[in-house]
Amino acid sequence: MALHQIIEKHKVSILGQEITYTNKFIKYNKSTSYGFKPQSSLISHASRLFKYEFEHAYLSPALYINPQGEKFIIPGFKKVHPETTLADIEIIRSVKKVEAPVEKNTWKFESSSEPGHFYTVRKSGLKYTCNCPGVWRSKDRRCKHIKQVENDNK
Repeated sequence: MALHQIIEKHKVSILGQEITYTNKFIKYNKSTSYGFKPQSSLISHASRLFKYEFEHAYLSPALYINPQGEKFIIPGFKKVHPETTLADIEIIRSVKKVEAPVEKNTWKFESSSEPGHFYTVRKSGLKYTCNCPGVWRSKDRRCKHIKQVENDNK
């Protein structure tokens, strides 16, 4: 089962004038191969396997169907083809920006939920501290920022 992106160029004659137009659409097919019957107005035809792109640092996409029967990728509510499955979605993990140490034993991380807001990790002796809320949520008081600094310093 696959989605195909189709691009067709047509040339038609309307009232003695030749008009060229392009159709772009997504078509569902039960296999990865795609066959078609050309129309007489068709100049060119292109087909490729199509995947929706979903970019997020840590969340995976899900599909949601509203009461009207429309399908969306969530989070983000991007409307998709009705036959879309999770296999038709390419997940792109964004890379977090990590600034070089400002001071010795100090690192800054940009917040994934609040771009432009930075959290600071400090090392004092063998202990790391961070000012993000994740420190209080974790059982061992080691947030993802502390774990990343520990892994980078191994």
